[in-house]
Amino acid sequence: MRKVLLVSYAFPPQYDISARRAAKLCKYLPATGWTPIVLTKDWTSDIADEDRRAYPISLQPDTRDALGDTTVVHAPYRTHDNVLRRLHRRLGGVYGVGSYPDGPAANGRHDMRWSPRVLARRTLSLVSPMFGDFPDAFRGWIDDAVRVGIHVVRRERIDAICSLCPPASAHVVASEIARRTRIPWVAQFDDLYSFHLERQTRPAWRPYTDAMHRRWMSRASFAGAITPAMLEYVRRTYGVDGEVVVVGFDPEEDPVVIRVPHTELRLAYTGSVYPGDQRPELLFDALERVLRSRGETDPPIRMVFAGTGRDDELQASLAAYPAAAKACVFIDRLPPAKALELQRASDALILLNCTRPSSDEGTLSFPAKSFEYLNAGRPILALPRDPGGWGDRLLESTRAGVTVDSAAEAAGVLTEWLVAQRNTGGLPYAGDRDEIARYGQPRQAEALAGLLERAVDRRARALR
Repeated sequence: MRKVLLVSYAFPPQYDISARRAAKLCKYLPATGWTPIVLTKDWTSDIADEDRRAYPISLQPDTRDALGDTTVVHAPYRTHDNVLRRLHRRLGGVYGVGSYPDGPAANGRHDMRWSPRVLARRTLSLVSPMFGDFPDAFRGWIDDAVRVGIHVVRRERIDAICSLCPPASAHVVASEIARRTRIPWVAQFDDLYSFHLERQTRPAWRPYTDAMHRRWMSRASFAGAITPAMLEYVRRTYGVDGEVVVVGFDPEEDPVVIRVPHTELRLAYTGSVYPGDQRPELLFDALERVLRSRGETDPPIRMVFAGTGRDDELQASLAAYPAAAKACVFIDRLPPAKALELQRASDALILLNCTRPSSDEGTLSFPAKSFEYLNAGRPILALPRDPGGWGDRLLESTRAGVTVDSAAEAAGVLTEWLVAQRNTGGLPYAGDRDEIARYGQPRQAEALAGLLERAVDRRARALR
């Protein structure tokens, strides 16, 4: 068995999509001939303010227990701090996930007066990547993680390194370990984050951030990415080849759900909602159209949102759709097993596609929950269309659902489902299980293992 150092900032007992992604690789990589040794932080006692801003902190000890004898090494975490960062913050530079120094959030307003204070703040903002939260808010983990990782590589005789992004800091850690140890590194992109978005939203920083990104990625042997367009972006921008490796689903997570007879159409959405990137209002409008046209006192549709992280914002939006508001139910974030049970107890599942990807570049982001939905065996309604088209083709090839682009189209699908529910007590489903199996985590672990083998072979040839 070969050994891979898996660099993942998030890991159980913390529960979120990044932590689950790393845990599933630990579960399925050994069958491919690779033993993972995890480099992460201690999520039981080392949770920082920046963690709470970025992640829904939800500790699930049983997820760690399920990993058996997987070796997990914790690197200490220290919040990134220095004199310039403290000064910048006092002058109004904002340091929080999702905020930009000297951006609209600074001081809660635009301060256009060219006072010495404003000039100092804007000057510091211009050069803040050099001392602030670049490549992300978890920069404080990098130095200790590199030090601990180098020790693990030498002690355990590691054959290759694999890091999971997000956050980008994990790639920085892996890049530096690879540079100092000469061990081949595979960079897995589950999202591009600062490797793409920073170039779009912070053009003044582009020369510096581009140079740093290229320096880090120059040490990668190969890259994995969750869509073909994302992989092509990595090839084009950083000159690193690779394979499409998606998050996938665990085929062993298949809870048995006893479905009781019901007449209402039960829909579910599990996970976070990002109103600035997704368009939940299209779903609300579609529900409003269907429910108003039927004029029934009790809504024949029950739409459950579980763990959106934006309940208040979504409920405020629903004020414009009173009929839909009666059909929508918001519940807290569910543990993994309960989320899967809700998916299977529903008649159909709702998927809100990301709308920021450029159709010119293709699909550069895709909801990871899509793969859990595939495994649930329930019809999927995705909206709006994926700007890059890859998500639409995924549903078409698996025959697991339909994609619509407008509230009117969505209302048509919901009306057809209501009729089927009333007439037959369920919805037709024609998912292609063989095609869906391609997106299972065992197959995806094989794809990642293939990249690790290629990286080791390339290194061996270089040494010869």
